[in-house]
Amino acid sequence: LFAASLTGHRGVSQGEPVPVRVTMTPLVYTYYIRCEFSEGAEHIVLMRGALEGMARGVYLTTGHTTAETCNVLFEGERTPFGAQALVRSFGVPDHRNGHFNRGGEAGREYRINLEFRLRNGKTKTFNLDITPQMSEAPQGGVITVCGLVITPEEASGNASGFDVEVEDWGEFEDIPLVF
Repeated sequence: LFAASLTGHRGVSQGEPVPVRVTMTPLVYTYYIRCEFSEGAEHIVLMRGALEGMARGVYLTTGHTTAETCNVLFEGERTPFGAQALVRSFGVPDHRNGHFNRGGEAGREYRINLEFRLRNGKTKTFNLDITPQMSEAPQGGVITVCGLVITPEEASGNASGFDVEVEDWGEFEDIPLVF
């Protein structure tokens, strides 16, 4: 989504088209989410998440984002270091578009919720504060989450409910049913 704002222009009908030079600027930005694991990245199968506290809308004439917030859901892909995702968003709420004018927001909190599906079928969830990184990247950028861990205990077993360690059924006993 791109937009341009033209102020002070008076359209006067001259019979022929008059070229007007405008610069189209982006209103949707990309965040690169990088999830780095210090242990257990090899157990990841799928990744999904949500950026919490993002702008719900944007004004096309000014590029200013609305004050209302929303969660932006995304899916990612597994990598040797953990997982990564590209997330498109209007940016942070109540922020003046730097292409149109300068300004900023203060006092907001941003979180990222990450869910990783493991090879054993279990899900590992992280809910982290990314406010310092979002204040540096209000209109797209790199969000890095480091030091994530999936322990061997979390990666073992399976989530099907079948326990291979269950005792034997015991002796066979035939019980006649009387009708």
